[in-house]
Amino acid sequence: MRPKIICSCLLLALVSACGGASTTATSTITGGDAPQAIGTAKSMLARNVAPQASDADLAAAVAGNTEFALKVLPLLGAQGDSNLVYSPYSLTLALEMAAAGAKGDTLSGMEKALAFQLQQSRLQPALNRLDLLLADKTSTTAKPNAQLPNLNIANALWAQQGYNLQSTYLDALSLNFGAAVNLLDFAKAAEPSRLTINNWVADQTQQKIKDLLPANSVSASTRVVLTNAVWFKSDWARQFTKEATRNQDFTDRKGSVKNVPFMNQTANFPYLQGKDYQAIELPYMDNKLAMLVVMPDTGKFDSFVQGLSSNTISDIAAGLKDNYIALGMPKFNFSANPEMTGSLNSLGMGAAFDAGKADFSGMTGNRDLVISGVLHKAYITVDEKGTEAAAATAVVIGVTSININQPLRLNLDKPFLFMIRDRQTGLILFMGKLMNPAAS
Repeated sequence: MRPKIICSCLLLALVSACGGASTTATSTITGGDAPQAIGTAKSMLARNVAPQASDADLAAAVAGNTEFALKVLPLLGAQGDSNLVYSPYSLTLALEMAAAGAKGDTLSGMEKALAFQLQQSRLQPALNRLDLLLADKTSTTAKPNAQLPNLNIANALWAQQGYNLQSTYLDALSLNFGAAVNLLDFAKAAEPSRLTINNWVADQTQQKIKDLLPANSVSASTRVVLTNAVWFKSDWARQFTKEATRNQDFTDRKGSVKNVPFMNQTANFPYLQGKDYQAIELPYMDNKLAMLVVMPDTGKFDSFVQGLSSNTISDIAAGLKDNYIALGMPKFNFSANPEMTGSLNSLGMGAAFDAGKADFSGMTGNRDLVISGVLHKAYITVDEKGTEAAAATAVVIGVTSININQPLRLNLDKPFLFMIRDRQTGLILFMGKLMNPAAS
């Protein structure tokens, strides 16, 4: 049985506000007609692997990511009848790479929308430290360990060849995000450039996210595309057996019943019976990352989502206690493509999308850039073995134990929220809702 998969992607397009071309080249250009990067421009600084970020700053970065995840949830159709999955962490990283070059009202609007609680000089090292902490708990192709979950987090900046970017901006991306600049020719080869970025995203997410940038999402006016990719794969700490899977009824928000495959096992799980909801945590291998599932009572889903806050999540996590549970959980497999630009605009980021107001002069020294769009794509599969997840974000900038007790029975047989979290810091990597297990 293949492990479960979650993938998500974001595109943030930055275009030149005035249409002028920069005259400063940043690298020798090579390459032909094939869709490939035609050069790179690297900062003289290597990634800081020992960032000076306090525990308080780390906690503030996590809290901001959680608050953003919950603020954007209702804007992404949380009260609709469709399934949803997205990666607040991928969104945070990609948009923070853009915020690193923002100033004035543009920066303050991004900070408001993304719930950043720290100044840039403290937030960037805190996010860097958080990334490094995750790396210590996981395995990658460069650091394989079969006993740990797999997690790949990659950042990149794609720039128009000859377009001038401030060295201080490139240093910030290299120092705290490990992102080099890949040079492309958007002006003369927008379509091959789009394919190059899509190929990078697919490679970084083990081919789980394809075609992140749809046709016409980049153009001759594109100057910079910022990308983040997150791929996660892990078995459950305690796997379900395929033999125990059987069809059971799942009742959606409208009362319709669907007979779908449910995984079943009886074991000790962290569990909480709260007011109007039940919560259960399913740890992944090595027990450092876990999926937190919160199922509101019948008829309470909408009101629960409306009242959801970071304190709610913290209280649920703190209240979980080991219980002997006979768990029934539906298998599910679906994708989502939530609209992001309007959601971020409504959260206060409007200046970044307004050519007359946008100020990304920290990138170029000039106010010649504006965000043209933000795209997000996600996919998840949950089965007996485990979870695999991937997320990618692109910002495009252009011109303009044995238990003898009777188990508590918990059937996740109605709509629920799910979060893939780091149990130590509380960081939410992925979040979503299951409304219909039969939907793909």
